[in-house]
Amino acid sequence: MRIKNFGGYSLGEYLGGGLYTKVYKAYSFLAKPTYGNPVAIKVLYLKGNVLERNKLVKQFEREAEIAMNLEHPNIVKVYNFGKFDHHYAMIMEYIDGKNLKEFLYEREKWDLDKILKICYSVGKGLEYIHQHNIVHKDVKPDNILISHDFQKIKITDFGIAKPPLKFWQKDIFPKSGTVTKFGVISYISKEQAEGNATFHSDIYSYGITIDEVITAKLYIEGKEEEDYFKRIDIRAYRKNTGKQRILCEDFPIPHQLKEIIKKATEEEINMRYQSMTQLLNDLEVFLKR
Repeated sequence: MRIKNFGGYSLGEYLGGGLYTKVYKAYSFLAKPTYGNPVAIKVLYLKGNVLERNKLVKQFEREAEIAMNLEHPNIVKVYNFGKFDHHYAMIMEYIDGKNLKEFLYEREKWDLDKILKICYSVGKGLEYIHQHNIVHKDVKPDNILISHDFQKIKITDFGIAKPPLKFWQKDIFPKSGTVTKFGVISYISKEQAEGNATFHSDIYSYGITIDEVITAKLYIEGKEEEDYFKRIDIRAYRKNTGKQRILCEDFPIPHQLKEIIKKATEEEINMRYQSMTQLLNDLEVFLKR
């Protein structure tokens, strides 16, 4: 079922979605569209019993409220949300591109500077999120949108984010996060898996993401045609069996960069970077090398 009209916008092309939400490109039929043209509209599809539905609505409303209060060039803007004809939906900024995971699956390779500029932009968005006392909890390539011209790089999806909680509140999804099929890559830190996600947990996920992007996309002469799975699978096996510390361990990149990734993905919190600002400072020094 499609919403014919939400806030002056009608749904068009289906862009993607999950079990409970679907995202569409949407166009306004108004002379002066409130949020520009086009936008993206995320629609919630309720399933399950009454308790499950209420939980989904609460989660969706919280996601919208969190995102609407964020204003940063590296975060997808959520303009508004509400209910129309019994459907909950939110109006968001439209990015003419695709998510980073889709780019990773393509065979085209990138030079290291391009990879790190993308990762640095993501890091600035995450730093801003943390400055507003929010733990994203699902930092991964799938939740990073990039425009086709690479001018816009933005974090999205605050579906399981943890806002500043009052002492009487609880994290709705304390152990949620993403592990890829067959456990090839886990973006979840040990403490998040135990239900205690913190800013350090996002730093861990961010480090895992940098490692994955470098491994999948780095241009290496003579290995330009290697696909995502050829590059990732064997290295993930080695990492998961303790034979190497990070995926890009054997890649021809500077030792300094490998150490940044290792520090970001330390299993123990006190060994990890203590803030995104600290991590980004080290990354800036490396980029200016």
